[in-house]
Amino acid sequence: MVIDFHVHVREGRGEIDNLLAAMDAYGIDMAVIHPIASENNVLGYGDNSFVGKLVKDYPDRLMGFASVLPYQNNAGDELKRAVETYGLKGLKLHPAMQNYPMTHPSMNTITEKCIELDIPILIHTGIINARTARIAYCDSLPIDDLAIRYPEAVFVIAHGDPLGKDPAMVCKHPNVYLDTTGTFARYVNMLPSVAPMCYKRMRKNDRIVFGTDANPLNAVSRIEDNIIPLRSMPVSDEDKRLLFCDNAKRLLKMQ
Repeated sequence: MVIDFHVHVREGRGEIDNLLAAMDAYGIDMAVIHPIASENNVLGYGDNSFVGKLVKDYPDRLMGFASVLPYQNNAGDELKRAVETYGLKGLKLHPAMQNYPMTHPSMNTITEKCIELDIPILIHTGIINARTARIAYCDSLPIDDLAIRYPEAVFVIAHGDPLGKDPAMVCKHPNVYLDTTGTFARYVNMLPSVAPMCYKRMRKNDRIVFGTDANPLNAVSRIEDNIIPLRSMPVSDEDKRLLFCDNAKRLLKMQ
């Protein structure tokens, strides 16, 4: 089984069948959809009810995370509703696009709600090209502090940098995972030794998950760019089984 832990579906932007067909072509069994909450859905990534409907329509192929704006007064209630009503499996946060730093006080409140609901938190990190998004809000470093203050919470560093500080955080914190989306494959293509180096730095193989950032408009290229290099990595079959399947299943409570 192969699980793509990180895809997007934007309302009115491409047919879901395109994503499913690309998943079939590259042997991906299940994908996790991540919305990005915004005021009046100006970003167009859909709200929790939109993701909930997709998950209901394609229960054998799609799972979903919720998204909220942590600084809004109703964020905790909306997250609970999304989890309990739609069966969403975690929380997606994108500080750069949602325009708040990870050091904002509301991060404490929403993290505590995730602990209560027993769901993981995936946080966008790394470079972003959107004109109005602040690159400073993409820095993964505040996750280190969150992981220390909230050892009961589970954090996933999206777009983890295999050469930077992210593997060290995975090594340091038993409640931190790394998501390969968009970054890992690029480095593996340039430097085949990157994967073994990263695993050595993490000292773990049970907290790294595979993702592509695919959406219905670019599904074939995004999936191909991410999955082919990682399938060819010079790491053990056990490492690949955990990367492509078992680690995600644990986070999603599928086992």
